[in-house]
Amino acid sequence: MPRRTAYGPGTPCWVDHITVDLTGAKQFYGDLFGWEFTRENSRGYHLITLRGEIIGGLGPSPMGPAFGSSWNVYLAAKDLGHTRAEVGRLGGRIVMGPVPAGGNGRLCLAVDPSGAAVGFWEGGRDEGVVLVDEPGALCACELHTSRQEAATEFYRSLYGDAPLVIRPSARTGWVPFFGAGAGAGASASDGDGDGDGDGDGDAAVAAALAAGARPLEGGLLADPLGAVFGLTNLN
Repeated sequence: MPRRTAYGPGTPCWVDHITVDLTGAKQFYGDLFGWEFTRENSRGYHLITLRGEIIGGLGPSPMGPAFGSSWNVYLAAKDLGHTRAEVGRLGGRIVMGPVPAGGNGRLCLAVDPSGAAVGFWEGGRDEGVVLVDEPGALCACELHTSRQEAATEFYRSLYGDAPLVIRPSARTGWVPFFGAGAGAGASASDGDGDGDGDGDGDAAVAAALAAGARPLEGGLLADPLGAVFGLTNLN
């Protein structure tokens, strides 16, 4: 069971699904991956667990249906105040925070120069997502954008050689990829996000589509609430 307990600066360390329909999101992903959800605070934020290990978060949209549903990717930041200043200096825009996240750390949300929303997380501990690279768990995060050069320059200036994947796409946004294979009900790609899966991956895509997901270009899927995610065949 691959576990991760430390994340270097700039590394994707957390994902959460902010949704207009908590019940619908729980149903879709619970059936697809076997996820379980534990309410963490009075605002309705939940921790997502798989086989007892933390793999992300789920929370209600703060602006209701007008905001829509989305997956958010957070990059590790050791000094959130410095990161916030650098985001503005390098052409990004802070849209929220920094704000405390319970007793676990602080976060802020920004829009990078390519137009993609991105989060930054300064943890009180190094841990973020704990279970990784397993069926049903987070396997990768990619930035898809039509402004690849601007995005690459921004993140390279912000984090140097942090291992980020930035792909050309007509769709702009960070995308989490979750594993498929024995032990999970979903997936689409062969491990590098290109959508050429087989075996368990094909069965998982079929299960996602049957549950109301929509296929998108590049092997991505939109869940029934419109949030975009990818699937990686681990077999």
